[in-house]
Amino acid sequence: MLSEGIGEILTRLPDLSPLWVLLIKPDISVSTGYVYTHLKLDEITSHPDTEHLIDCIRRHDDATLARGLSNVLETVTIPEYPILAELKRFLSDNGAIGSLMSGSGPTTYGLYQDEILARMALKKAKEQYQDYDVLLCRTRLPE
Repeated sequence: MLSEGIGEILTRLPDLSPLWVLLIKPDISVSTGYVYTHLKLDEITSHPDTEHLIDCIRRHDDATLARGLSNVLETVTIPEYPILAELKRFLSDNGAIGSLMSGSGPTTYGLYQDEILARMALKKAKEQYQDYDVLLCRTRLPE
C-alpha cells in the first residue's frame, strides 16, 4: 500500500515480487515521539522518489527498488543508535539487495532475491546477534 498524508490515505499497489525479508530487532527501545521531535525536515537533502519506486514495483525491478529504499527518520535514529547502521551494513554485507530501518526503528530489514543467501544470513545473524529478535519471512506471493 502507498501511505500518504499522515498515514490515513492508503492506495493499493501491485504485488511485490516474491522476496525474502530478514528482520533484525535489537534489544533497544526507540521513542517515536523523540524521533519526530528531533527530525529536521529543512535539513534533509534526500527524499524518497516515491513515483520511481512505484514504477519499480510495477516492473518487478527488485534490484533498483532495493537500491532506492530510503527512510528520512534514519537521520535521527541512526546517530542516536549506531547499532542500526551496523545492522544495515551486516545485511548488505550478507547478500541483501537493500537494507533499511523500518519506520522510526529499531527493527532493520534486508531484502533478498535468493532464498539460500537469505537463510545463510539468517544463520549468521542468529549467531552474531543472539540477544536480538531475528526473523526471516517472505513477501506475499501474488495470487
